[in-house]
Order: sequence, then C-alpha cells, then structure tokens
Amino acid sequence: GDTDSVYFSAWPIFEKDIKAGKMEWSKDICVELYDTIADSVNESFPAFMERAFHCPREMGNLIKGGRELVAEKGLLIKKKRYAVLIYDLEGARLDTHGKPGKVKAMGLDLKRSDTPKVVQEFLSDILLDVLTGTGKEQIVDKVRDFKLVFSQRSPWEKGTPKRVNNLTKFTKAEEREGKTNMPGHVRAAMNWNNLKRMHGDNYSNNIVDGMKTIVCKLKPNALGWTSIGYPTDEMHLPQWFKDMPFDSTNMEETIITQKVDNLLGVLDWDLSSSTNIQNTFESLFS
Repeated sequence: GDTDSVYFSAWPIFEKDIKAGKMEWSKDICVELYDTIADSVNESFPAFMERAFHCPREMGNLIKGGRELVAEKGLLIKKKRYAVLIYDLEGARLDTHGKPGKVKAMGLDLKRSDTPKVVQEFLSDILLDVLTGTGKEQIVDKVRDFKLVFSQRSPWEKGTPKRVNNLTKFTKAEEREGKTNMPGHVRAAMNWNNLKRMHGDNYSNNIVDGMKTIVCKLKPNALGWTSIGYPTDEMHLPQWFKDMPFDSTNMEETIITQKVDNLLGVLDWDLSSSTNIQNTFESLFS
C-alpha cells in the first residue's frame, strides 16, 4: 500500500511535464521515474516501521530497498509465470552494443528440466522475438519450420527428459503385490529394464534409482505399454529398442505444441492449428 501511494505521488510530477511537452516519455525517463520511486520508498521506511512495529527511527533507517529492474516489454501469463525484456538492471544498462537487453523468464517451460535442450533454445528464441516486436506471421512461420525439422529426428530423440527416483521401491512392490500404481516415467524405466532382460541384452545399461532418462511414448502394442524410457548416457541404443512402435506424433505434440502454447497461449494467436504440419502436408498433396 505504501509503495502504491509513493508511486501515485511521484507519477504526477513526471506526467505534468510530459503532457506539457517539456519531457518526452522514453527509456531514460522511465528509469528516472522508478529511481525516484525507489528513493521515496526508502525515505518512507522509518515512519512505516515506527507506525506498524513501534520500531525506533534510527533502527528503521537501517532498512533499505533497491530498484531492481526496468523492462521494455513483458509477457505476463499468470501469477509467478512471466517474461520481461530488461534494459536496465540495478542501474546498469543492458541494451548496449546493438543488444535489445536481457530476457528474464520465471516459471516457464524454457527453464524446466523436462524440456529438451534443443526445445529450450527454440522457446527462448521465439520468446525474444515476441518481446522485441516480431509479429504473429513471422512467429507462425518459425514454429512451423521448427516442427518440420524436429519431425525428421529419430523417434527416440523426441522423448521427454525425466529423472527416475524410487525405481527399486516400486519394482519390489510390483514383484510382491502384482501390478501397482506408480509415476509414468518410473513405469517407463521399469519397461526398459524388463524388455532388456527379455531380449537377453547384457550390454546395455540398466536404469537405477536417480538416473536421468528419456521417456518415449508408444503406439498401442501387444505388451500393452504406453511408454518406455532409456538412460540418457546410453551410447549405443540396441536394435530391439529402436524397433519399438514409437508414437512420434504424440511426442511432438507434447514436446513442442503444448510447450509453445504454454508460453504464447496468452496472446490468443491459435498457434496449434496455424502451425499444424499435418495440415501443411495435406495441403501440399491435395
């Protein structure tokens, strides 16, 4: 509340000069405004501490705040999920030497460990494009091109990274009690170990507790499995694994379409249908 009152008392000083033509609204003026607000907030702390907590003035003077960042544009998705293009960070300008600034992303898929590195880099790329003013048509073309390139990858390269915990516990529980409920990526890891044993494969690595894996979705099959995982440090994937009926379309939907929608869905651009490469193929041959 105090911060808001300081803002609304500081803004009219700038607004009056801007409307009178004495001052042009710019990045520098914006920085100056929020620096002024930060100084005003700091000056208000001693009185606030005395009023709210009966803290002596000399102790209240110890509390200081600092203006953190000023951003040119922001993409606000929901609480604790946003991205902003910073051009001034604690008094240091970042939009120098031809750079637009620095992107700060909070709670987005491009930071999650279950997003493959190549997709993280792509999401970061289109996010920067949006924050620097790139239009819808260019973003649509970029997403479609990435989907086309990604679709050419081997099916097992389209899986989702997951770290497996408690695999031993769930494996023993299933041996003791029959089929039990467990997280999907743990089941996928167990499927790898079981199929490896069924094929008498003594060369490939077993998945153990704490190991990083890639979880791949499967089409309906005789085993009734929906997914299978493999160790990320497995250098040579066995042929029995490569012959599995991978559901590439489903994996592409999860790893690209859903994550792009999570990132840019707030813009209401309907990227899912406009970047559907199946529609592209159908239009080429119709």
